[in-house]
Amino acid sequence: MSADEEIVRDFLGDNPDSRQLREWRGALFQRLTGLRAERDELPEPDRKRRDRELRLLRKQILALDEEEAITRYVEESVRVTLAMGAVVQEIGEPMDFEE
Repeated sequence: MSADEEIVRDFLGDNPDSRQLREWRGALFQRLTGLRAERDELPEPDRKRRDRELRLLRKQILALDEEEAITRYVEESVRVTLAMGAVVQEIGEPMDFEE
């Protein structure tokens, strides 16, 4: 792991990174696909229960998708900040972007 990636990891603290969130979302999607495929073979009372499970899984997938997007934004923001700091160190003075 590079020094920059270690800083990103430290910045996230105990929170999962976007890669981990994407993996979790993928696992839930696979489960959703499997449960959806089995649904039509179930008796009616079990279908209603399965429909509730499917709705819950879809909500969880959407929540993980949003969390992944936010986390990816945070990760990229930290990387950009680090890169800008490296540029400032390289040229020896802060850059004024308003000129």
